[in-house]
Amino acid sequence: MSRTFSRLLTACTAGLLLMFGLLPGFSHAAAESGRSAVEWSRDYGSQSSGEGVIPTSDGGYLALGDIYDMYRKAYVVKLDGEGQVEWEQKLAYYDWGSSTAYRAIETKDGGYLIAGNTSEEFEPIRQLFLIRLDASGKVVWQKAMDVQGYDQNPKSIVETEDGSFLIAGSGIVHWVAYDRAYITKIDQSGNTLWYNQYSFSGSDYLTDLIPASDGGYIAVGHAGMVEYESREHDAMLVMKIDDQGKEVWSKQSVEPRSGWTAYSVIPAEDGGYMILSRKSVNGNGVPVLTKTDLTGKVQWEKTYQDGTNSQNFNRLVQTEEGYAMLGEHVTYLDWSAEWKHQYGVLSVNRNGELISRELFKGPPIYRVGTASGTLDGGYIFPGTVQRGDGAKFQLMKLTPPADQPPAERMLTGIEYTEKEKKLKTGSSVSTVLQAVYDDGTKSDLSNAAVYVSGDGTIADVDALGRITGREPGNTYVEASYEGYTARLNVTVLPEDTNEYDPLNGYLTLDSNEYSLSEGSAVDIKVFLYDYNTQMQSDITKQVQFSSSHPDIAEVDEEGNLIGHKPGLTQIYAEYRGGRTSAPVQVVRAAAPIGKDIPVLDGTESGTPVEE
Repeated sequence: MSRTFSRLLTACTAGLLLMFGLLPGFSHAAAESGRSAVEWSRDYGSQSSGEGVIPTSDGGYLALGDIYDMYRKAYVVKLDGEGQVEWEQKLAYYDWGSSTAYRAIETKDGGYLIAGNTSEEFEPIRQLFLIRLDASGKVVWQKAMDVQGYDQNPKSIVETEDGSFLIAGSGIVHWVAYDRAYITKIDQSGNTLWYNQYSFSGSDYLTDLIPASDGGYIAVGHAGMVEYESREHDAMLVMKIDDQGKEVWSKQSVEPRSGWTAYSVIPAEDGGYMILSRKSVNGNGVPVLTKTDLTGKVQWEKTYQDGTNSQNFNRLVQTEEGYAMLGEHVTYLDWSAEWKHQYGVLSVNRNGELISRELFKGPPIYRVGTASGTLDGGYIFPGTVQRGDGAKFQLMKLTPPADQPPAERMLTGIEYTEKEKKLKTGSSVSTVLQAVYDDGTKSDLSNAAVYVSGDGTIADVDALGRITGREPGNTYVEASYEGYTARLNVTVLPEDTNEYDPLNGYLTLDSNEYSLSEGSAVDIKVFLYDYNTQMQSDITKQVQFSSSHPDIAEVDEEGNLIGHKPGLTQIYAEYRGGRTSAPVQVVRAAAPIGKDIPVLDGTESGTPVEE
């Protein structure tokens, strides 16, 4: 069996993405959606990367990242409103080492506090790196905080009423690779007033921190088990602390094996909170917007799945219409077996109903940092982009959204995003119910429907569509909305089932890529390498196969890869939470002797292809 795979399309993809790249300093107004436009896009530094950006009170911006200058240094750039550099700083705590700037705030005195991390050369532990700058960029002081055995990753800074600062993030225990959530308080000179760690489920971290509406502070993040242990406890974490950092209350929304993590929290208009989070659904990142009251109780919750695309949004901002989620949109290019990364904005109204998805073209993106809203109602994105053979820090400024009322749509039905749900007795899982409209669009209405369980002794369902397993058995839950209904089959497994035991090893296919003719089939194998036994076994008949385009090619239960029509697809094999994949090319069947044979690049048989 031939397992060669053409890389022509991959090369073409790279060329196209480069062709669409924005030139450094180029200002224009073009976007894939009409609501916002790119006001300007600029690069900064050389061999540099972008991690964050904040608007400043003078109408400009402070951009953060790192840059290579003999060693990796924290890179801080002050810009005017058009993105022109006013001053820049390349900062390092150690003469030989590595430093990065991640978060910053403008302080009440007009200066800036920068939080990042730093490490000495050949030292694996990264210390918390704090830098105080005045308004002109002059270093007032810089300090490194060493917490023995913990990597320090700052995610949020808050200035308190007394002029001190709170910094929240995660500390990774280096030798055993689990996270520990922390919040520390420092005075105006950088001296530590207190440092508290918080333990919930074994591997926990914080991603954002804001003053609470009723005093104290609200922090959000993730609570879960370490990667090599059970993933039964993956939870979005919301926590309130008092002024001394002591926990007042905490709430966890558990979704097994989802990686459910909150990334941004802002005050709601009624005094509660709006929380932007993300969970993994079938391997894709799906954003979730949750409205809570002052005590963290969920009032409504909506998800925004976009087919097989991943949406990795990490910043929530309030808008005139409602809210905007800012971050990265990842599209699988099935015709090239690659992924396309773009800056993305997802806008919703005050009730969480989808208004628009916007994507913005640019050069190949390595990474998207933490974006921000701007003073004029627009948005600004930091990122790291490819420029030739190097990487550069890029900022992209977007105009405020145009006032375009959404087109009227007619509801044609409702549907669950999954065909079935499996859960253990005593555990709970969330569901996603979507409205389907006549224009082909879909929107989440999970909190708007009425739910009933086919057998409440096996599983019951709450007003948000969340299912709880009561005893082993099979049943269903049914959702009703405006005369339409949808059913979801539910299987509740015994509490001691091993079906969800974590995979203690990794999966591999017997080839990195496959090629076959339409109408033909080849057998493929899936192997499990077990860490305990250090042996490899054939588990082909135990895995679940899927295809991104089953009309092109799919795999049956016996492991036969079947080609249906010419094209490119990606096949996936999943087993006990593990996953592996490979690209597949299906070519036209060989023509009878004496007939011309079609060529995949579109040229006629025998016609030379120009270089």
